[in-house]
Amino acid sequence: MGKRKLTNDNCRYIYLPGLPPKIKGFVMEDEGYYTVVLNPTLSADTNAKTRRHEIKHILRDDFNKDSCDKAEKEVRGL
Repeated sequence: MGKRKLTNDNCRYIYLPGLPPKIKGFVMEDEGYYTVVLNPTLSADTNAKTRRHEIKHILRDDFNKDSCDKAEKEVRGL
């Protein structure tokens, strides 16, 4: 598994109104381009932590793993 490289050309960050508070954010991948979606109702500190969390998923190439639950536990260090 190779590490991914993030640049301003292949990763963007957006705030999506209407997300419930329990959804802090998520990341979508499309042919090597990434969109990190953040919840605008949460604090700047929470969004910064969520952004770092989602970047870990990108760098670890978690999109190609069999289990989302396993990938989530690995990123959280559980």
